[in-house]
Amino acid sequence: MLYFAHKLLTEEIYKDFRRNLLISDHWIDGINSTIGNMKDIKRNLELSCSDDYDNLSGSLVEILKKDKGLQLFAMPAKIFGLMFTRTGKGMYYGPHIDSPYIIGYGRRDLSFTIFLNQPNEYKGGELILNITPEKKSIKLGAGEMIVYPTKYLHEVKEVTEGERIVCVGWIQSQIASNEDRESICLMQQGLNEIITTYGASPSTLKISNGISNIHKSLIN
Repeated sequence: MLYFAHKLLTEEIYKDFRRNLLISDHWIDGINSTIGNMKDIKRNLELSCSDDYDNLSGSLVEILKKDKGLQLFAMPAKIFGLMFTRTGKGMYYGPHIDSPYIIGYGRRDLSFTIFLNQPNEYKGGELILNITPEKKSIKLGAGEMIVYPTKYLHEVKEVTEGERIVCVGWIQSQIASNEDRESICLMQQGLNEIITTYGASPSTLKISNGISNIHKSLIN
């Protein structure tokens, strides 16, 4: 799987997140949190470190930890670096690749974006993933998330009307290799489908044990 997308937040929850974000007084120019020449390609607003940030990011991390779809696809060891961003008219984030490692946190194996408002509330603002030889243009509904390998070149197209509100962050997976992680995910999905269709049995228990052993052998 090149990437994983699904519904993470209910309407009540994402509207609550958005409401609390919009009333916060702690928004700063995103350039202030950027180093080096990345400043030349980034125009957005970000929620700065504050009680608002701590409360919202903490709540969202707890939701992510309990999400079964994310657990199966990403096998997270750490979820970190959450950033709440607003991209209004004329703002964008040009093509870039996220740093693979952050001192004090660890590897960035996977990146994610959680959309906090509806796609019809703004024009432009598509997340573009450069997955050679294709480019994927992604603009999901409020409460939906996309998770993808951090190695991909990506960008956020200029917003031409309205405002895009999202949360982005990173995951250090238990398994560093995208290919190994995908293989375990596919095996587990297949096993779950067999159990759903035919029920559990001594044979499915053996398969489960085998998947578990492979998983443990690959943990970094």
